[in-house]
Amino acid sequence: EKQVFQLRAHMYQARSLFAADSSGLSDPFARVFFISQSQCTEVLNETLCPTWDQLLVFDNVELYGEAHEMRDDPPIIVIEIYDQDTVGKADFMGRTFAKPVVKMSDEQYCPPRFPPQLEYYQIYRGNATAGDLLAAFELLQIGPGGKSDLPPIDGPTDMDRGPILPVPLGIRPVLSRYRVEVTALEHPMSTWSIAWGRRASPRVLEGQEGAGRQGSVWGGRTGNQAAASLK
Repeated sequence: EKQVFQLRAHMYQARSLFAADSSGLSDPFARVFFISQSQCTEVLNETLCPTWDQLLVFDNVELYGEAHEMRDDPPIIVIEIYDQDTVGKADFMGRTFAKPVVKMSDEQYCPPRFPPQLEYYQIYRGNATAGDLLAAFELLQIGPGGKSDLPPIDGPTDMDRGPILPVPLGIRPVLSRYRVEVTALEHPMSTWSIAWGRRASPRVLEGQEGAGRQGSVWGGRTGNQAAASLK
């Protein structure tokens, strides 16, 4: 029996990626494969910890089988990370796999299963680890009412990014800004600007010291396990 679905791939961040360029950095993008379709995130230049913050929507995905089988054992999603070169083809940086959370048309889109939480997926390059992907995947059955019955994609909207959809509210981390002043005895005062998410899903920390350094620290769920604290 044919079932028709929409796949939503919420591609938020990656960290500790393989350095593919001589500069020690990369220009990474992710390609998501599902059944016979594939889509890519945008390319982010000179980083090993890209924040794509991008929703990829796969429409009219046709699967064959019993409805309960689709819900309990959906097909695997393949995610590959590449380094975009200015000349020649993109360089392979690593691969990971995921299974989507499935919603059948007669089910409610509500907690605890929906909206899905961001999770960590270990990236591998051959037998070696090559970073982590922070993402969430949901497979939504399209019922008799068509796509109009699917859960709406709630903002935010980003007009500067054109057709690129950001990860929706309810899935993306909620960030708040704080200022923390630190006084050292032998050094002038340093000021850090800190932002982190309040959700139980992964948190993002961005800091700036003086003219400064900037980085990200994640905490949240690794695979299907919830981490107890920020990493």
